[in-house]
Amino acid sequence: MWKPSSCTTFLKIAAICSLLGATTTALLLFLPQPPAADFTAQLLLHKNPLYLSKLWILFLHPQFNLIASLGLGLLLLQHRPWAIAIGTLFLICWAYTEIRQQAYLIDALNQMWRPAYLASTDQEANQMYQTLIQGMRGINDSHYFVIIYAFGLGSLLFGWSMIKVQNWGKWLGWALLLIGILSLASFGRYYLGLHFLNSWVDFSYRWIYPYLQPLVRMGIAIWIYVHGLKPS
Repeated sequence: MWKPSSCTTFLKIAAICSLLGATTTALLLFLPQPPAADFTAQLLLHKNPLYLSKLWILFLHPQFNLIASLGLGLLLLQHRPWAIAIGTLFLICWAYTEIRQQAYLIDALNQMWRPAYLASTDQEANQMYQTLIQGMRGINDSHYFVIIYAFGLGSLLFGWSMIKVQNWGKWLGWALLLIGILSLASFGRYYLGLHFLNSWVDFSYRWIYPYLQPLVRMGIAIWIYVHGLKPS
């Protein structure tokens, strides 16, 4: 009979990735956002080290957390296998979309279009690059549409599975449920017009989410170690 203990190397990687995911989450939440009030200031962001660093952190962030989630899924598979299978599908969708989103921002926007606009002296070329740069907002937001939807459902299903465990991990499950509900509430208010959610979501993202998310990632790393790696 297959057992998660046969995948100890992968579980070690998953635990480490969860710690890295906690680190990238904290950096993304607490590092300041470089100011760029107008189009000219936005053009210069491609030379801003803080801005570019955050894009690269965002590129790595879903990779770490997806690997951590796969390790967690191995250990939770016995509780609600169908929920873990579907949740994994949504988390893969989230991770791929966020990686793709950051690739557009790093490469197309900041290595190609913005520098080309500043270097060009041709009016028609500048008009084309300005259209591409401004159109990137729509492309970025369309990716975000998928990101918060898929992340919300994946977190919800993983959390629902984890509350079945018979140890302190159930509290991580409740936290994942809350994170999933919060992500789906954001989806609802942005894309479905559910504006009555605004005050609750704004409060949660300001006072709960920035502290809860890194702590949950750290807790998952510990839980994977204790229940998947530590000798009984």
